[in-house]
Amino acid sequence: MLLDNLKKLKAALFSALPVIVTVLVCYFVKILDIDTNTLILFLISCFLIIVGIYLFTLGSDSSMQQMGELVGSSITKKRKIIYLVIIFFLFGFFITVAEPDLSVLAQQVSMDSALFIFVIGIGVGIFCVVGALRILFDKPLKYWLLAFYGLMFALACLVPDNFMSICVDSGGVTTGPITVPFILAVGAGLATSRNGRNKNADSFGVLAFSSIGPIITVMILAIIVKTPGAYEFKEVVVSSIWDRLVSVILPSNTGTGVLLQVLISLLPIVIFFIIYNLIFLKLPPKKLFKLLGGTLYVYVGLVLFMIAVEAGFVPVAQKLGLTIGSKNSKWILILVGVLLGLAAAIAEPAVHVLTDQIETVSDGSISKRAVLIALAIGNGIAIGISAVRVLVPGFSILYILVPGYILAFALSFAVPNIYTAIAFDSGGVVSGPMNTSFILPFLIGAAYGFGNKEQILTNAFGTVAIVALMPLISIQLLGLIADFKYRFNMRVNRSIIREPFDDQIIHF
Repeated sequence: MLLDNLKKLKAALFSALPVIVTVLVCYFVKILDIDTNTLILFLISCFLIIVGIYLFTLGSDSSMQQMGELVGSSITKKRKIIYLVIIFFLFGFFITVAEPDLSVLAQQVSMDSALFIFVIGIGVGIFCVVGALRILFDKPLKYWLLAFYGLMFALACLVPDNFMSICVDSGGVTTGPITVPFILAVGAGLATSRNGRNKNADSFGVLAFSSIGPIITVMILAIIVKTPGAYEFKEVVVSSIWDRLVSVILPSNTGTGVLLQVLISLLPIVIFFIIYNLIFLKLPPKKLFKLLGGTLYVYVGLVLFMIAVEAGFVPVAQKLGLTIGSKNSKWILILVGVLLGLAAAIAEPAVHVLTDQIETVSDGSISKRAVLIALAIGNGIAIGISAVRVLVPGFSILYILVPGYILAFALSFAVPNIYTAIAFDSGGVVSGPMNTSFILPFLIGAAYGFGNKEQILTNAFGTVAIVALMPLISIQLLGLIADFKYRFNMRVNRSIIREPFDDQIIHF
């Protein structure tokens, strides 16, 4: 037990280290210009983020994943599709409307934010059902995704240009670090109980549908209301370390506070599981309390993580972008963007939950390290491309998404199904709080610093969508390499064990 905890703590340290080192290097080589208060707050946040990642992964292993597997494995035994439809729709809807990142995105749109959040919740609810039914009926994932992404690009032709980035970003903010472990585990539970021919590959995919659903529903909303987005840039200034921490932790005029935000995100899953247990599972009280107790680790860990990101990392990220922009250092922006992208992927808490499950489901044949490297490289490229968009006004997000998804679907026909399923789930996982709350302020600050103030909504936003796209390519390329190695090794092994009279055997 102690050894396992030490491994998790070590993993948390190495997860946060790349971001910390990148920022500190930028500070010491004068790329980043910040005052003493901001620097001290950043250093405090470094400690908080390490402890937060550690507690989150500890709680996720002991509670969220086990709860999800219990729900997924039990629901197939009911033999009634109506139960699955109702439960998955309500689950998808309520966990989405409680997602803090969604509230932040809703504030950037000049329409009723409640309507915007409601439409996204409906999209996630419907497509959670679609994802679960696909697993239950053992249907190929890539054909379903191909159809829905085709619908998405058809709708994109009708969406106003100044609303496009918000539409495609809406798919990335719906799958936060709390919901990811639960949804992944539910998918694994469904696939295990069904015993289909593609059990390992079918463990993944529900997250992929949870990401495409809100994009489609928000596009429909945009076509109907034709409301342009609006964004007002506000520079974050740390005049007092204590005041900044209090404003982030507790409810204030600027927000609900991290303590309440994380509680609102976690409660729907906890309440859902308690009700589901009372009706269907009927677990012994001791086991139920043990599972619920693990959610306290998740809560405390994510609170510390979000305090670190919002209080200490956001001001630094925004100031870094502003400093580079004010110096008109275009190549520096792209280079720093790539480095931060590499580091941010490794620091995402839910990424480690995903890579652990991949290694478990594949019985170790797909290593956690290889997937993590592929995700980091993909995210680095994504942020580099996003930095180029900031520098080029009028650079439509579709110039990246259309060829990107064509390549992703072309690869899906060349790699084993499990890599395609993992890739499309990874898109929703990587676009978590490190990208939405750290990288996005960096690019917004850069856009403002370079003088592209009018292009912030169209060029800085859309980053989350690019982040969600790149794992589809990088993970499937990993699968292509792995498949090639496997086939090559098989040919080598066959040549080694070749018998003298093998040429005389007739193969039918």
